[in-house]
Amino acid sequence: MSEIKVLKGSLKEQDGFFAQEAVIEKLPSPDHMGEITALYREILENAERQQLSTLVFPAIPRTDPNSLMFQAISMIYKTIREFTDRPYPKEVCIVCEEDDVYNLYMVVWNLYYATTKSGRMNDGRWD
Repeated sequence: MSEIKVLKGSLKEQDGFFAQEAVIEKLPSPDHMGEITALYREILENAERQQLSTLVFPAIPRTDPNSLMFQAISMIYKTIREFTDRPYPKEVCIVCEEDDVYNLYMVVWNLYYATTKSGRMNDGRWD
C-alpha cells in the first residue's frame, strides 16, 4: 500500500523520482481543474509501470483565493489515493517549500482523508 507524505523543504533534498511534469506555474480555473487530475494520474500510472518506489511531486503554487488551492489539493489527494492499493509507487511525497502551502495540504488531508486522530498530518502545531 502506498504511503502519502507531505514534507516541508526543498525538492533538492528529497530522494526518489521527481515528477518534473507536475511543476505547475499557475493553477487552472475551476472549470479546468480536471487537467491536474489527468496529469497526476498519468504520472502515477507511469510510476507504476516503471515500478518506482518513491515518487516526489512538487506542491502546487501559492494562489489566491485559497479556495482554488483547497480544490486543487483535494483533487490531487483523491487521485493519489486511487493508487494506494497498487504495489507501485510505494511512497508518494509532496514537497512544499512555503509554510502556508504546507499548512493547507495538512488542513485538506485532516478534513477529508484522515480517518483517525493518529492518521492526521500534524507537525506539532495542533493538538
